[in-house]
Amino acid sequence: MESTQVNYQKRIFTILLLVVVAAIIYLGSDILFPIVLAFIFGVLIRPIDSFFQRKWHFPKLLSVIITVAIAVIVFAGIMLLLGFQLKEFFSDLPTLEKNMTKVIHDIADWISKTFDISNVKQEKIVKENFMKGGSMFSMESFGSITGALVNFILVPLYLFLFLFYRELLLGFLMKLVSAKSAERMQIIVNDIKVIIRMYILGLLLEIAIVAALTTLGLWLIGVKYALFLGLLVALLNLIPYVGILVANALSCLISLSNNPDIQQSVLGVIAVIGAVQLIDNNILLPRIVGSKVRINALASIICVIVGGSLAGVPGMFLAIPVTAIIKVVFDAVPNLEPYGYLLGDEMPKAIFWTKKKEVTEKIVKEQIKNPRPNKPKAASRTKPKPKSE
Repeated sequence: MESTQVNYQKRIFTILLLVVVAAIIYLGSDILFPIVLAFIFGVLIRPIDSFFQRKWHFPKLLSVIITVAIAVIVFAGIMLLLGFQLKEFFSDLPTLEKNMTKVIHDIADWISKTFDISNVKQEKIVKENFMKGGSMFSMESFGSITGALVNFILVPLYLFLFLFYRELLLGFLMKLVSAKSAERMQIIVNDIKVIIRMYILGLLLEIAIVAALTTLGLWLIGVKYALFLGLLVALLNLIPYVGILVANALSCLISLSNNPDIQQSVLGVIAVIGAVQLIDNNILLPRIVGSKVRINALASIICVIVGGSLAGVPGMFLAIPVTAIIKVVFDAVPNLEPYGYLLGDEMPKAIFWTKKKEVTEKIVKEQIKNPRPNKPKAASRTKPKPKSE
């Protein structure tokens, strides 16, 4: 009775803990996003810091500053490359507006002929919806730009602090557990470190290949801004399942600035991005990224949706690496091991799909090897009949 009550208490505590964690993520997503991002990249670039300290004997402070500076310069270089492409794109906005006007008129005529909705009524619907969401859109855009600038400052700062106070944080983790569990904690920390590094490096390699293939394909079909669109598709591909849909829509929209013909521009872009996605999903992702993070597709989709609902686009971006870290912890803790098994992609051997005949033969063989002892017959409980006198 007491063991059952203890099990119920553990389950209630686990549920309450999950609710509290979800509430913290939902309410503090703006605070947690730069911290988690800095932690992941801190683990990734830690070997650079270690190299400067061990090989060149740099002081710790100088080594950390140089390491963070290298990371910021690389990131700034990528943003600068995108900025040049965006500058060229914005210079062609009048052409894009002209071509988009033609496309919108063609779509409006098709809707009018197919659904019998006049152009005047369509314009009225669009204006009503635009007026309702116009101010909100501007405020959201301003908030997004401000948040991006704040994160651009906070992430390098957190990155520097994580690298500088690395030993302090590791010592704190060791003090959380008893001396008997210290070795297990070291294994967990090392597994998390390996998974993050291998996952991020695999992800960067995947981004480079996807960007190169997409740029080449768009350039061959004559799409303008092929390099910009290739980088955009590769970066949006970081958001699982959702990012590629957004990338397709933006790529088709931008391609209209060069060619207003929907059949030549939109269909060609969709064909190129679709072909690259087939290569990515069937060759690159399983061999480069999937081999590093063993999470099944069902768990990935659910984690991405939950991450998006709790923290928006940043939550979707961090859903897979955070889930991989959680899986490492689950696999190392005996009580949580079933949950780690549920997140993994190791398919068990047939349990419920085994043929009925094989199951029956197995049961018969076990009964022959280990026959059950015959139970003594129960004594008759019927009252003896009275002897007739």
